[in-house]
Amino acid sequence: MLHRTLVALSLALGASPLTAGDQPAPIGAKVADFTLAEPLSGKPWALNQSARDAKATVIAFTALDCPVCKAYWGRLADLRKRYTDDGVVFVAVNSQLTDSAEEVARAAKDLKLPFPLLKDDGTKLADKLAVSRVLTVVVLDATRTVRYAGRIDDQFAPGVHRDKATTRELAAALDAVLEGREVKKPFTAAAGCKLTREKKPATAAAVSYHQHVAAIFQSKCQECHRAGEVGPFALTSYQQAKGWADMIREVVADGVMPPWHADAPMGHFKNDRRLSAEEKKTLLAWVDAGCPEGDPKNAPAPAQFIDGWRLPQKPDLVLKMNQPFDVPATSLLGMGIPYQHITVGAPLKEDMWVQAAEVRPDYRAVVHHVIVYMVPPGGKLDHNNFARYMVGTYVPGDQPLVYPEGMAKKVPKGSQLMFEVHYTPNGTAGKDQSVLGIVLAKKPPAQEAKGDAALNVRFAIPPGAENYQVTASHTFEKPTTLLSLSPHMHLRGKAFKYELVNKDGTRETLLNVPKYDFNWQLSYALTKPRELPAGSKIECTAWYDNSAKNPFNPNPGKKVTWGDQTWDEMMIGFFEYYDTP
Repeated sequence: MLHRTLVALSLALGASPLTAGDQPAPIGAKVADFTLAEPLSGKPWALNQSARDAKATVIAFTALDCPVCKAYWGRLADLRKRYTDDGVVFVAVNSQLTDSAEEVARAAKDLKLPFPLLKDDGTKLADKLAVSRVLTVVVLDATRTVRYAGRIDDQFAPGVHRDKATTRELAAALDAVLEGREVKKPFTAAAGCKLTREKKPATAAAVSYHQHVAAIFQSKCQECHRAGEVGPFALTSYQQAKGWADMIREVVADGVMPPWHADAPMGHFKNDRRLSAEEKKTLLAWVDAGCPEGDPKNAPAPAQFIDGWRLPQKPDLVLKMNQPFDVPATSLLGMGIPYQHITVGAPLKEDMWVQAAEVRPDYRAVVHHVIVYMVPPGGKLDHNNFARYMVGTYVPGDQPLVYPEGMAKKVPKGSQLMFEVHYTPNGTAGKDQSVLGIVLAKKPPAQEAKGDAALNVRFAIPPGAENYQVTASHTFEKPTTLLSLSPHMHLRGKAFKYELVNKDGTRETLLNVPKYDFNWQLSYALTKPRELPAGSKIECTAWYDNSAKNPFNPNPGKKVTWGDQTWDEMMIGFFEYYDTP
């Protein structure tokens, strides 16, 4: 079955540009006493008093909305339980400017943290320990000397969500400190969100938030970066944008955000999210000028969205999983949770024409992907042609399915809808009850949208292979109008190309993704649908990196074949089309 996914951790952070961090807390430096407020208890927490007799102290710098920080709360709690009897004190410090003391207190209560969560005075403690990225942990010995700084382990990072950690840097550092040994690896680069420092706006800046920046966020960011959506933090106000300014600068400068991976010129795909050169220049100049606010009178009118949906209008039909699914904190023996197949609603009494569809997870952080299939009368899917039965999908970062007026997808009478859900535990148990919203066509359309795929299930990627190539093709028997293209691979995916092979043997590139990113399973919709004569063939070529050079590779020493789970692989070239009259 299909495994379309975006690792939940990446959530609008990007991937490799954020895995490197500046070295925090000079190793060997002594940390002076500090006192910070603990918002939940309302009492001050002082290092010299609260950790006076500690044999080691772990200070974890966090932010509430950073996905990497969220993923590690459970791990920190487990480590605290393991090392408390050995005299280790754990404390977390929130240095994120956008997180209020009230929000910090609420989070500590909701998470039931077994250690204090303090609120930094701005970023003063983070500045003192040279912390530039969260999550960063700093280990002090009994003399308050920094012995280790960096990540906890390698399980979670932007774009990385391993089933289990393969390193244990924090635990190894604590073991060494408690045993009086040298810490063999005193520093690792922290992977997570860039911590923004308070800025002093330039008085004569040429750009301002309200006049120049807000409109860019509205058109290119707020679809995801608003309350209730997939973006880990909102960008709908000046304070929010300023509070994440350094993070914004990093991902914009590196081209990570907004996510887009096709190398076609702008305008070729109608859903191209890239910033124009002028927009990019404006955003970078605004951050570099200290994030000047400007006059609110110059602000554009707020962007209008449908509450709870990214559809162009409220759905006519909403279908929810019959009951919540209990997602455990961890999967049994690291084997992953089998795909869940949940039938919803009754068989259709008449044909249904889907104009638009959006799938929304309930517990988004652990939902790997959701696909809603139309199960034909008789109750069986043709798994060799599963793409033809897809009604809607959830892949964070992609957009809802929306067809233009006069086009829709047919769900035949007698069919029943089925949710296929893949869950990936993240250390925190919870419940999910995903939902599907459908906008119905007012009448049977002139054009029936269809889906299919070129795929190859018979491949074996050798251990260590850096550029392994797999191909697949599909030939159109009828005249066809091509609408969109959606490549799909897993963690070893490196690049993907669609080529049109004409009947005379000539070739044309339809889509080239030179740097495939597993964390953003995007669809590419042609601005001008392409008419293809009968006999035309789409040939897809995929390249895989199964070497240790691939930072997302869970096991470079393993031969990799087709499979559902993240550590397996797939090779699918999805496309949508309609039969040309």
